[in-house]
Amino acid sequence: MSLLRRTLRAFAVGFTAVAVSSAAAHAQSGPTRIVAINPFLPLLGSFQGEFEKKLQANLSVAVSASYLDYGDDDDDRYTSADVKLRLYPADRALDGFGIAAGLGVGGQSVVESTDCVDIDRCRYDRVSRTAPTFSVEMQYQWLLGKNSNTAVSVGGGAKRYFLSNTPNDLFNEFMPTLRLTVGYAFR
Repeated sequence: MSLLRRTLRAFAVGFTAVAVSSAAAHAQSGPTRIVAINPFLPLLGSFQGEFEKKLQANLSVAVSASYLDYGDDDDDRYTSADVKLRLYPADRALDGFGIAAGLGVGGQSVVESTDCVDIDRCRYDRVSRTAPTFSVEMQYQWLLGKNSNTAVSVGGGAKRYFLSNTPNDLFNEFMPTLRLTVGYAFR
């Protein structure tokens, strides 16, 4: 066999090996989706959950929903559904530090005192409003385990409710947000 043929064969075998290993590395590049919830809120009668999908190396999109009830019939209740675009500055989408901006819809339900005969005898009415929302948040998310299938995230931010014609003492137009979720990461 000539030197040229051996060189071409070695090049072809080397090129094939590099291509196959590169494809295998790409196939094992980690999770591209996460489904997560706050594990503590259901104990309190509330819920917070999110589905996040990697779009590119530094960007993901998330859909989240939450319901917060502070327990008593006369306490405030908050519901929301958001779509968020999350930037990961270190180019490791779904893992590490992330900054998000979101648009959604949120509802607030508050109790208003109406007729009070005296301090112990009042009639209360629940008043609800729904409005578009804008939110910003910062978070840190870890992908844990041998296959990076466990996602844990913590973070916080703020949400603005675009309420119109509401008394400021009943409805909050600006709310802080907290995030603590545990979830499953998959391809």
